Amino acid sequence: MLLLPTHVVTILTRPEPTRDRQNNRITDWSTATRTSHKGRVQPLSSSETVQQGDQVITTLECFLPPSAAVTEYDRAEVDGVTYEVDGKPEVQTGHGPLALLAYKRVVLKQVTG
Repeated sequence: MLLLPTHVVTILTRPEPTRDRQNNRITDWSTATRTSHKGRVQPLSSSETVQQGDQVITTLECFLPPSAAVTEYDRAEVDGVTYEVDGKPEVQTGHGPLALLAYKRVVLKQVTG
């Protein structure tokens, strides 16, 4: 899967939440730590809902090196578009000579509208 990287994926590590004037917890993503990795990105699905206004949900499947530090609380940028990590990233490892094929699978989701 990771043999042919197709994109540069920038992981935005979630910063510690702060409090606003009303004492609500907020996350200021402009202060997020950014780390770039070469990876393979492919479309997984795209759907439209019109129940509570028009929304488009786009899902990508991203394969990164197994050493990539990414959690379910982070975000990722691909081609200038910001996505949220959807669920826990999965590490797939190989054994023996196949260990070189190890990768981390991350599902990315964007909701617009």
